[in-house]
Amino acid sequence: MEIGLRLIRRTNRSDPASVILWICKEAVRGFLVTAIAILMTIPASPHETAQDLSSKSLEDLMNVEVTSVSKTEQRLSRTASAVFVITQEDMRRSGATNIPDLLRMVPGVSVAQINANTWAITTRGLNGRFSNELLVMLDGRSVYTPTFDGVRWDALDLPLEVIERIEVIRGPGASVWATNAVNGVINIITKKASGTSGDMVVAGGGTIDQGFGTLQYGGSIGKDTSYRVFTKYLNQDHFPGTNGQDGGDGWNFTRVGFRTDTVFSPKDTVTFEGDMYRGREGTPGLSVTSITSPAVEVQAQTNLGGGFLQIVWDHTFSPTAGTSLQVSYNEYERNDALGETEGTFDIAFQHHFAWGNRQSLIWGVEFRDSNSRAVGSLLVSMDPANAGIQMFSSFVQDEIVLVPDRLFLTAGTKVERSYSNGWDAQPSVRVAWTPTARQTLWAAISHADRTPSELDHFVVSNLGGFTGPNGPVALRLFGNLDLGNEQTNSYEAGYRTSLADKLSLDFTAYYASQYDQETTEPGASFFEAAPAPPTSSCLWPTPT
Repeated sequence: MEIGLRLIRRTNRSDPASVILWICKEAVRGFLVTAIAILMTIPASPHETAQDLSSKSLEDLMNVEVTSVSKTEQRLSRTASAVFVITQEDMRRSGATNIPDLLRMVPGVSVAQINANTWAITTRGLNGRFSNELLVMLDGRSVYTPTFDGVRWDALDLPLEVIERIEVIRGPGASVWATNAVNGVINIITKKASGTSGDMVVAGGGTIDQGFGTLQYGGSIGKDTSYRVFTKYLNQDHFPGTNGQDGGDGWNFTRVGFRTDTVFSPKDTVTFEGDMYRGREGTPGLSVTSITSPAVEVQAQTNLGGGFLQIVWDHTFSPTAGTSLQVSYNEYERNDALGETEGTFDIAFQHHFAWGNRQSLIWGVEFRDSNSRAVGSLLVSMDPANAGIQMFSSFVQDEIVLVPDRLFLTAGTKVERSYSNGWDAQPSVRVAWTPTARQTLWAAISHADRTPSELDHFVVSNLGGFTGPNGPVALRLFGNLDLGNEQTNSYEAGYRTSLADKLSLDFTAYYASQYDQETTEPGASFFEAAPAPPTSSCLWPTPT
């Protein structure tokens, strides 16, 4: 159960001219604080054993370890956040065939399927196709796209059999993760290679899911290295359109991937993983045929592809201290109306250690370099076409045991230098009280930001036009380089309890105050002599 209240304040530094056409662009960007239908399955091997959480009591489940709240393992009973964990057992029993459908079981998460290949997912309200305040990660690697500030869920079509668990935080996570973790954090954690030894085949089909399947094989090289390789394919038919006709959104998708885990010494392990994907999907949308014609609906086809490589080195000094170095590179391309290609390099280091008997500290630094290019079209383009974003951040967090096994205080902050807003701090303070082993009360105060996307700064979109008394008039949307971060202050409180062995209660209340929110405003018209014919354009900037 979750209740909330949101207060939004917009800051607008420009004076709007008379309105010719009002364009609404999701002005309110919400923040709030914080398997498979199988025809044939060949089991991986006796070595693949899943943890059966259904046999555990709810008191045992309160001790399940989660990592997404503080970047280190932490018992659920001690987390001062609204957390939900989708386990392997949940996935098997859900009947879901993709990650968005799995997320439907999470309280407080809104999942809407727009068409056969597009979803809108967010937490705590204000949902949209590109929910720009929800940070999504795969094994700690952000899949949040800076081009438009959102997640392309079609490109996250992983085999559910390789997923260990999905941790969902409702509310801010920016103090340890990053800017844009405003409404929540979703961390998809895959299984170690040693947990998927043997072979596995999954296949199925139906009227909409016309054919899907997964092939996977895992093994070992010597005594110290485990590996797995897999491929997944789907072919999904279109959904019906508004009049029962072909919706033009059918798609097919193929992914191949691998993972290796190597134990170099009792204190050092290295994980190396990656994948590649290719697909083609129907893309119902809008098109502009001329600068003075209104946008019309079309059924286009989009080719998409991409992949990533990631290596993680974990070093253990002692049971209470260790370091982690993560290096990744991700690239994708789509030949849609924007025609974008983007590559992102990321390197992150973190160190955790115990300080005395009652404090556990973790700190880290991260650098990210993202470069994109947009071919563009008459409907939408970027000016300039090439964009580069560099981000440097560091964080520190201290968990203090005020009363052993009863009262815990966690304080920390993320300090980040972004291309749009310079240096910015995003602190949080959280407290958890466990009066008994079956109860947890918690409260938190947090500050989190959303950085503007590349489209917010550089977009040029021709929305249509008309012929006026003095000639053609184009209606055009421009980005604004003066846009700064959207900011949110959040206040949360929650209560978790196990009422019986099979009955639990999780209650969260929150209040969020948002300011410097992005809006879309009309601007003064201006004359353009080129390209021909000469037109009078109406400027629609997106000011802060």
